[in-house]
Amino acid sequence: MSIKCSNEGLEIYEAIRKSKKYRYIIFRIASDALIEVETIGPRESDFKQFLEDLMRNGPTECRYGLFDLEYTRVCDVTQQELKREKLVLLSWCPNSAKPKGTILYLSYLHPFMDQLKGIHYYKTVREIIELSRAAIEEHFH
Repeated sequence: MSIKCSNEGLEIYEAIRKSKKYRYIIFRIASDALIEVETIGPRESDFKQFLEDLMRNGPTECRYGLFDLEYTRVCDVTQQELKREKLVLLSWCPNSAKPKGTILYLSYLHPFMDQLKGIHYYKTVREIIELSRAAIEEHFH
């Protein structure tokens, strides 16, 4: 069985990647082979709103969330602040999630990512503490 991201999902992803039209997308597995868009975050949305939408369905539901992360870091050599952007994909599979959902989301992650060209970082997250923006930005320093 092949996993397919909906056409809408691919179009919105490209609108984030190429033209920065949106800030994030929350995806859900709609059927055994289709991943579709559940929520689209406007460009002015922040990471807190992204997390609220990612966890909106409660502690027993898994989701994929893609966030266009913009951050600054200080160059070690010049000490200048540099602006950076990374496309981050989180697979939210809380410890309290239904086992079938967790299995589906974990097994579909890589085939799903193969359809989204340009992901800079991905992580499967099981606890809320792992969802901090600082924890994700730490990976890029």
